[in-house]
Amino acid sequence: MKSWHDKLPCQGYVAVFGMVACTNHSPAPAAACPQDLPQACPSSEPSYQHDVAPIFTNRCVVCHSPDGSDNRRNYASYAAIYANRSAILDQVYACNMPPSGAAAPTLSERVTLLNWLVCGAPDN
Repeated sequence: MKSWHDKLPCQGYVAVFGMVACTNHSPAPAAACPQDLPQACPSSEPSYQHDVAPIFTNRCVVCHSPDGSDNRRNYASYAAIYANRSAILDQVYACNMPPSGAAAPTLSERVTLLNWLVCGAPDN
């Protein structure tokens, strides 16, 4: 049986293209990054409009927007986020995003993002 990650497009995308941070960034130390990837979509999947979009607005769009420092990855719309969902999942799960020096998501925000991405990033 395939895992959720096998079902996502662009395996290896991060390794090839990487994500460029807004500031000098180094990944979080391995001990500091929780190994909390959900194994399956929860029965109550997060809502993009109510749960996820506000996290992107508050945590990501500062850099990942047309006027941001990493404007090549514009996450100001659902379509752009959806198109990059595999890379976003890899970067958030590995604690590479946000970069050091930027405000990290709360544990609740991290769980919401990871759950939503594991659920296939629905536009709900």
